[in-house]
Amino acid sequence: MLPAAADDDIVFRSDVSLARADAQVVDSSNRAITHLNVEDFVVRANGQPATVKNLVSEQMPVDVLFLLDVSSSMRPHVQRIANASDNALGVLGKDDRMAIMVFDRATRVRLAFSSSRQDVRREFDRLLHDERFNGGTDITRAMLDAADYIRNRGRHDARKAIVILTDDETEFNRDDRAVGRALARADAVMCALIAPNAMLNRGGYPGGYPSGGGQRRGGYGGMGGGGPMGGIILPRGGRPGGAGGGMGGGGHTQSAGTSEIAQDSGGDSMSVNDSSALEETLLRLRQRYSLFFSLPDGVKPGEERDTQVDLTSAARRRYPDAEVRYRRVSMTADGGSDSGPARVTRAPSDRDYSDPPPASRAPANSSDVPQQNPSRRRTPVNQDGSPVSGPDENH
Repeated sequence: MLPAAADDDIVFRSDVSLARADAQVVDSSNRAITHLNVEDFVVRANGQPATVKNLVSEQMPVDVLFLLDVSSSMRPHVQRIANASDNALGVLGKDDRMAIMVFDRATRVRLAFSSSRQDVRREFDRLLHDERFNGGTDITRAMLDAADYIRNRGRHDARKAIVILTDDETEFNRDDRAVGRALARADAVMCALIAPNAMLNRGGYPGGYPSGGGQRRGGYGGMGGGGPMGGIILPRGGRPGGAGGGMGGGGHTQSAGTSEIAQDSGGDSMSVNDSSALEETLLRLRQRYSLFFSLPDGVKPGEERDTQVDLTSAARRRYPDAEVRYRRVSMTADGGSDSGPARVTRAPSDRDYSDPPPASRAPANSSDVPQQNPSRRRTPVNQDGSPVSGPDENH
């Protein structure tokens, strides 16, 4: 085995024969375990042992896309994030980049990737002034657009993450599998900041979200170790009995599965009401481990693979209560090849994203769900409603 490189000497960036798995390791109190080494990890791909060549932790650059729900009643929660950004962004490194995308029933790129904290803080203030915060919500679509954006605009040698702020109430049917596959292709982790009381201002259920509860079920992929993810984990299906509260005009809503999707990607889910939620989320992104390993025989580049990450027996003796969080289903490293666009079954294939959702888009509780043409890609749109095009000047 090659010796582990120092954290400030990021290697294997251009070696496409190596795959990468990102993992977070926490103790029973949900605190990050740092300073682990190559010898502390075991990786398997499709059940076969893989040789871990190197790991990088806090010095690996990060591309963070802030995905902000600007639907009805979300203004105070976006304001809370904006207020917390002064301190929270301080945990990011000089080589890290940030972008901002907002959504209601459509997505809009407010800020392309930039390393300027000042640009990010300024855009938070601008969007609070510009956005109306009175629309409906299509969270699945927003997550798919965000995954597509960070896949195309994120750096190949950076750790990619989507930090979504939402109340998890969507008017349209959820699709955990499509979002999971999109995140896998983008090689991005999702971290969720949930606004559990936003529905109080919409005439929703008294007391907001039920606390804790439901056993975790299903989802796409899974994570190593099991156990609670910290903060809050919402039960599948949102409210007891199915649909949630009204969306202004009385339309039905349901859970978009945001917390479960974040969990399956190897990320965290926290309540935005926690004063340090944003800072803690960004700090954990920096404390993750990127493991570079050789592809075992029979695992071909570009194919979907099942990845398992764990600690060695020796590391387990040192940290017996450790939990390793990671994405189980991912794509092999192949220098940027793609296994095809996401198969999204919730929207027609010929609609422009600046258009309002047509009747054929399946709302919550609809049993008639049209299939999207898998050959078309969902394209995020800019602040003015035009599709994103051309290379990112900061890329």
